[in-house]
Amino acid sequence: MGSSEGKPAEGQGGWFRTGLKVRYQETDKMAVVYHANYLNWFEIARTEMIRAIGLSYREIEEQGVYLPVLEAHARFVSPARYDDRIWIYARISGFSPLRLEYEYEIRRCEKQSDWSTDSVELAQNEERAGTLLNTGSTEHIWLSADWKPIRLHKTAPELYKRIENWVSAGSTT
Repeated sequence: MGSSEGKPAEGQGGWFRTGLKVRYQETDKMAVVYHANYLNWFEIARTEMIRAIGLSYREIEEQGVYLPVLEAHARFVSPARYDDRIWIYARISGFSPLRLEYEYEIRRCEKQSDWSTDSVELAQNEERAGTLLNTGSTEHIWLSADWKPIRLHKTAPELYKRIENWVSAGSTT
């Protein structure tokens, strides 16, 4: 998986999906979702994925470990609009003792009969439903409570193992 040099693992975890309906407050004067909201949606997917692993950010932070964003990228393909049914897909695309990287897709559910806000784990190569609206990625670094970089496998070995197992399971399903 991760190397001691902090390079992300080559394997990727499987996709995770959660859903929401676009709220009016998330749109701008052009009647489309304001671009910064996509970053919020990325965070929603990360948070729900961590919960699916059996953790919460609160539990991670109680161990004195923090995971701030170093970089965020977003590519806009097509606009989301008020009341659209949105699926947020996320997966771990790189994992090491020093860093964690995520990849995202925002997709619109076109058919009411397919719609669900339930969180779902998909196999790595399973097709992601919906019309592609946005792709993105974030890179995070593991820090101590005093904001110093840490090696997760040394500082919180149980946490490291749980994430490593999740990535391994997703990359083989």
